[in-house]
Amino acid sequence: MQIRKQLVEYIEKNIFPIYQKNDSGHGIEHIKYVIKRSLEFAKQFDNINLDMVYVIASYHDIAHHIDKDNHEVLSAKLFYENGKMKEFFTDEQRIIIKEAIEDHRASLEYEPRSNYGKIISSADRNVDLISALKRTHAYTTKHYPDLALEEMIKRAYKHISKKFGTDGYAKSYCYDKEFEDFKKRVEEILKDKYRFAVKYMEVNEIMDIREKALSFAIQAHMGQVRKSEPDKPMIMHPLGVGQLLESFGYDDNVIAAGYLHDVVEDTEYTIQDIEKEFGKDIATLVMSASEPNKSLSWEERKKHTIEETKKLPLRNKLVICADKINNLEDLFLKFEKSGSRDFSAFKRGEESQKWYYTSMYECLISGEDKDLPIFLRLKDILDKVFYKKEDLFLRDTIFVDNQGYYAKLRKLHAQKIELQRLKSLVTLSKPFVIEFSGTPRTGKTTTINNLCDFFKKGGFDVSLIEEFTTSKYYKENLKSKINKMGLADGNIAIIDEVYSQLQKALTSGKDIILIDRSINDRQIWNYRRFICGDMPEEQYLLAREKYSKLSKQLIDFLVITYADSLISLRRDYISSLALEPRSFLNKENIDEYNNCLNSLQGLFAESVDSYMLLDTSTMSMNDVSIEVASQVLPVMRRRYIKAFQQKYELK
Repeated sequence: MQIRKQLVEYIEKNIFPIYQKNDSGHGIEHIKYVIKRSLEFAKQFDNINLDMVYVIASYHDIAHHIDKDNHEVLSAKLFYENGKMKEFFTDEQRIIIKEAIEDHRASLEYEPRSNYGKIISSADRNVDLISALKRTHAYTTKHYPDLALEEMIKRAYKHISKKFGTDGYAKSYCYDKEFEDFKKRVEEILKDKYRFAVKYMEVNEIMDIREKALSFAIQAHMGQVRKSEPDKPMIMHPLGVGQLLESFGYDDNVIAAGYLHDVVEDTEYTIQDIEKEFGKDIATLVMSASEPNKSLSWEERKKHTIEETKKLPLRNKLVICADKINNLEDLFLKFEKSGSRDFSAFKRGEESQKWYYTSMYECLISGEDKDLPIFLRLKDILDKVFYKKEDLFLRDTIFVDNQGYYAKLRKLHAQKIELQRLKSLVTLSKPFVIEFSGTPRTGKTTTINNLCDFFKKGGFDVSLIEEFTTSKYYKENLKSKINKMGLADGNIAIIDEVYSQLQKALTSGKDIILIDRSINDRQIWNYRRFICGDMPEEQYLLAREKYSKLSKQLIDFLVITYADSLISLRRDYISSLALEPRSFLNKENIDEYNNCLNSLQGLFAESVDSYMLLDTSTMSMNDVSIEVASQVLPVMRRRYIKAFQQKYELK
């Protein structure tokens, strides 16, 4: 049976041109490929109308440019509503064609309703790895153009795994030896993420030697951790070295060697593996940064390294220099955070380490311009770690009478610097949200302002959301409306507004959001209404469960400050010129609020991953800020490390 000439002419003239609007993975070349396979598979079935097979294959992706997620339904609709098709097919045939087009997607959970559906579904399966990778890349670049290369590769790996992996959803309803062989090839390459990444970049002609090196290093160091900080993946160090070299503007091979510099020394791979994979230049750079036989004593190895380093070309020295900088900066931050100079993690003590690093610095600058920015950075951190260099103006002038406070600030500063370094490696999936609550005159507002300044000066993008019920928007737009409600209903309405406000802030692209009295603060007010009899128990419990879940999703850290009621009152009078009685700030209200806090610790544990109740009765306002920051920063640190592990799918 031959396909009708008039049908072919109509399709080629009126339908094929529409495919120019699709991405290349779903363009006319793909359609012709599917038509060819469909006609071949049709031979495996009895009583198949080739006109119908041809049209089904011609139409199946026609609406992909309109709505990729629903294109099979729209494509079927475009066919069914085409008046010209009524001249070629009966109503019964048109229904079968329509259903077959709807049934072609591999991800559909049901089996195609006819043999025609089985033919198109099978013919639409990829049997070529290169084509599959190209189609995936074309789709990604069109619909996710802002993705970094590493994210494109990650997305492609997940898509190919989900579709064609061992338990992939793509099936063939026809005998297809090509598809079976293709599945085996896919399953093999999916076993090695590095090989997959390289193949993806090669196929799509976007080979980036830096990305290739980073992918290799990630797989090589999989499962390893930093000896000095076991909660950090080992790959953070090579990644930091590579980024440091990139920040100074060095060439791609030098940067790639930075990513790879520990592979030979700390993994099963050899320098021959590196040369085979990346070429002689990168292998030479990596070899220069690797120590000789570790069977030698520490002193022998270090002396050999020092002597050999002096002879190296500048490019080789750059990789070694970046490695030393990263290690020393990590060590310095560890010292600053702990407040003590602890060299116990090293095989040799402080003096030996001082000799080694100082000698390495002298070898690195030997015959070179010692004022190169990368050498100046090494000299600066070397002086801080081993020669106790510090800011004398701060120590001897600004904090001359308050060395204890200065020591606390140095610890916080080191933790912030560490967060900056982590932030350069990974971005959190959403801003880190800190909610503040508490009674007046307990340090809440001062702490919010201090933390805002602390993070902003550290280069973090911070958003500060003021207390909703004191905001201009609330007073001008909602207060009169909410005052007409009952106490319980009014408070629920406020929570909903606060929640909406926070959701909007989460899409702002900020690093950190500080919010004065948000979801959990209103939960405290709900509880007060409940124990005062202004809110029915059923309404309270429903609201508690609802907003606890919302808080768990949105709030990362809850800070609640409180103090003895008389101390709060004294602070209020002392900080103000007014002696008139306070209308709300009185002993009874403060005591009631404090009692609620003690009763709601279970709620706070349900509502956020981390929280602190801080009694500030005996604390200065600055000490309150320091205590809050010292508890928030480690939580942020863990969050960044977790995000890094998730980003690179580390074991």
